Amino acid sequence: MRFVLAIVSFVIGLLLVGLAVGQRTVFAPPSSLVAQSTSKASAPVTVIPGSTLNANPGYQRINVSGSGDVFAAYGKTSDVQAWIGDAKHTTLRFDAEQDRLVGKTTGSASSVPDPSGSDLWYQEWPGAGQFTVRLPSDVSLVVLGNGKDAAPTDVSVTWPRDTATPSVGPLLVAGGLFLVGGVALLVWAFLHQRRGRGPRRRSGGTRPPRVRASRRAAAAGAQVPSRGRRGRRPLIAVPIVLVGALGLAGCSSDYWPQGGSADVTATPTASATAGAEQDEPTAASKQQIQKIVQRVAEVAQKADEAKDASLLESRFTGAALDFRKANYAIRAKDDKAAAPPAISAQQVCVALPQQTDTWPRTVFAIVAEDCTAKTAPQALTMVQASARDEYKVAYDVSLEAAAQVPSLAPTSLGAAQLAGNTKLLRIAPDDIAAAYGDVLSKDSESSSASLFESAGDGLRSTIGKAYKDKKSESLPDTAKIEYSSQVPDDSAIAIATDGAGALVSADLDEIEKVTPTAAGAEVNTEGAVKALSGVDSSTKGISATYSVQLLFSVPPVGSDDKVVLLGFTQGLTAASEVQ
Repeated sequence: MRFVLAIVSFVIGLLLVGLAVGQRTVFAPPSSLVAQSTSKASAPVTVIPGSTLNANPGYQRINVSGSGDVFAAYGKTSDVQAWIGDAKHTTLRFDAEQDRLVGKTTGSASSVPDPSGSDLWYQEWPGAGQFTVRLPSDVSLVVLGNGKDAAPTDVSVTWPRDTATPSVGPLLVAGGLFLVGGVALLVWAFLHQRRGRGPRRRSGGTRPPRVRASRRAAAAGAQVPSRGRRGRRPLIAVPIVLVGALGLAGCSSDYWPQGGSADVTATPTASATAGAEQDEPTAASKQQIQKIVQRVAEVAQKADEAKDASLLESRFTGAALDFRKANYAIRAKDDKAAAPPAISAQQVCVALPQQTDTWPRTVFAIVAEDCTAKTAPQALTMVQASARDEYKVAYDVSLEAAAQVPSLAPTSLGAAQLAGNTKLLRIAPDDIAAAYGDVLSKDSESSSASLFESAGDGLRSTIGKAYKDKKSESLPDTAKIEYSSQVPDDSAIAIATDGAGALVSADLDEIEKVTPTAAGAEVNTEGAVKALSGVDSSTKGISATYSVQLLFSVPPVGSDDKVVLLGFTQGLTAASEVQ
């Protein structure tokens, strides 16, 4: 009976261990779920919303293939929808019953512009292939061809499946215990059988001791295997099986029951992760702003070297564009003229997007080669007119070396853009350039002088009243100079700061008109004015316009603090003969 129990225990143990091993081999669940698109729509855009990408837990492996041009990118869902607009597009959703992607086509327009390089994308992939992401639900993925033909329809999404087998560990342990019990019963049975035989006595006379065959063979020099070793061999396999089973049971937490629901935490080899979902919508993420600045810097460098104003127009607008275009025209005729300050993309020291999900949008950034160095950085105010437009630099200001930028909101939160006529500031953004122009003309005699901080204002010493008076006095009696200023309409951009104040970027045109005062007298030109006007001398006079890009720190209404000039960029933008 003991032998029977040992055999039964041993068989049960082997069955349990075999069942556990089978769950990790032949009965193992698939490691992933693949959903293939069955859509055959002819829309130029295919959209995989964040809700579809997160229909199953874990990372998402996207596979896109097709002939011709293939392009894929992902961005914030609201941005993706705005970029698509009324274009015909197919939206894929996950059908859980059939484990596939089902498409629905909407929209009317038959084409979209080239999506490559759009500032809205967090990341993009030109060409067919496979890429792995882990996107939140507020991020969507777009797949296109060339924007006119139908988008590739051979699209699939793969999710990892939970391959945990929590019963393996207990089965292995239970099987191991039955194996140990079987061995113990077997040993007990052998011992009991041996004791049951009892001692045996020989009868008869004395006989010479029997020499067994094995001893005779040993005496003859033959090698005879030991009986004891032959009897123990079957028992050696049992501990080996037991140790292997227990070792397998302890090597992974997937083999044991876990508290709560299991979560797929597999990490892809190459992943692209979007930023976390935000409570407040912002114009751009820090990652996007860094890319935008890099693209702006590349365009500026190429345009500055080639003096190509048409190339410049893809990334510059307003006062920043006028300043560089005039510089190109001057340098085309005067080799000694200095190039505009280069825009550095080495480091983005400050990235402050507008808090909005509509257009137009604004982003403020401070860039430098080294944010910790004492070199003067640049402040860029960039605007995006619509979802399909690129961000363009409206203001490019060189900050004063000692400029103290007020506390700003984090990039993830963004800041509100204030209206040009807001009453929340000590002076409205639309009025600040004209008021400061009056200070440059009259200094302390200006009615606006008390609004602005004079200490550390480097522009006053450059083109202020003292400079104007000195230049006027240097002219001969046969000529006179008149100063005036103009402010372009709706050009100021104000972004709120933490202290209820604002950073205000503004544009001011300073105009110098030199005219002769005596009959037959002429006004001679030189330098940049001569190069830009194309006039050597004139009996009518010369008018020169200097554009000044300004950045102010403006305190809130009711504050006793003054408006501080943080930086400026000034240069000749127009020159002509007086008509």
